[in-house]
Amino acid sequence: MFMERCRRLLERIQPRGADAMLVCFPENRRYLSGFTGSNAALFIHEQRRALFTDFRYLQMAGSESPDFDILPVNQFVSIWDSVALAAREAGARCVGFESDHVTVEWLNLVKKEFPINLLPCPGIIEDLRAYKDAEEIEAIAQANAYSVDALEHVLPLVKPGVSELDLSGEIQYRFAKKGYPISFIPIVASGPNGSMPHKRATERKIQAGEFVTFDFGCRYKGYCGDFTRTVAVGSPTDEMRSIYQIVLDAQKLALERIKPGALCRDVDRAARGYIAEKGYGDYFGHGLGHSVGLEVHEEPRFTEYCGAALGPGICISIEPGIYLPNRFGVRIEDIVCVTSDGYRNFISAPKELLVL
Repeated sequence: MFMERCRRLLERIQPRGADAMLVCFPENRRYLSGFTGSNAALFIHEQRRALFTDFRYLQMAGSESPDFDILPVNQFVSIWDSVALAAREAGARCVGFESDHVTVEWLNLVKKEFPINLLPCPGIIEDLRAYKDAEEIEAIAQANAYSVDALEHVLPLVKPGVSELDLSGEIQYRFAKKGYPISFIPIVASGPNGSMPHKRATERKIQAGEFVTFDFGCRYKGYCGDFTRTVAVGSPTDEMRSIYQIVLDAQKLALERIKPGALCRDVDRAARGYIAEKGYGDYFGHGLGHSVGLEVHEEPRFTEYCGAALGPGICISIEPGIYLPNRFGVRIEDIVCVTSDGYRNFISAPKELLVL
């Protein structure tokens, strides 16, 4: 699997003039080698695949990345002379690097100690990562299944007087107890806090007659879960019910358009146009969705600016929302995988308004 990914990477960079690739971004390292440690560099060439890491990770690297030569380096000393030696031994003439993930200081240091031509290759590995294979798809499916299970565990605790932080803590404890890291810090936003799409949990106590938005996920085998449900505590107003239904209908319209060849911007427009038609266009200001994988936000995305076409293996969110400042917000999010004839929805949680 990893060797096939490396082969496809080399096929991508060779037409650009590079014959090798230097990889340091953690998620890209993991995608190409399986290595999960925090300190390493990969050198990938047809004649040599090397992983440079320090004493702390040598045994781990040998276990996780058996197809790579594991080369020890000092964690307190620059490694680039060692990488340059491997490149020269492989006969590399031009080495690509992840120019979208490095600092100016990093680049200046590497150029100083790496006497081989360097070629910026932004986004090239991320383009490969966009199309998930069967193993990745099942990992994302499991991450979302465990996430839905956590919500089902927490919902009985949602009642007036319980704080957002209490619920966020319960979610994180549920994941930690099962050994699943969180994809991101959970969002639990009640009442007026729900009008802020990425508002983190606070000490605010839930009150009767308001919405609570949950947005969270865990990781399984490194792959992210991410979904959102908004529930009502006590009796919602007619306005609250109406807005919830608009958001739900907007998501359904977007889902109907998901298939191979569909343009991301067209899927976004389906939901965004409907919300605008209902008079709430000014209150839906974020993109309709984003891909997920080793990172919780990947490309492509459902935005009005993205002209990418969907293809089988892309795993992406559909999350329309309406946010009335200082009053309340509603968001509903599913994660789907594009298939050869449509999509597979990873989220089993009901979407009709749940009143607790």
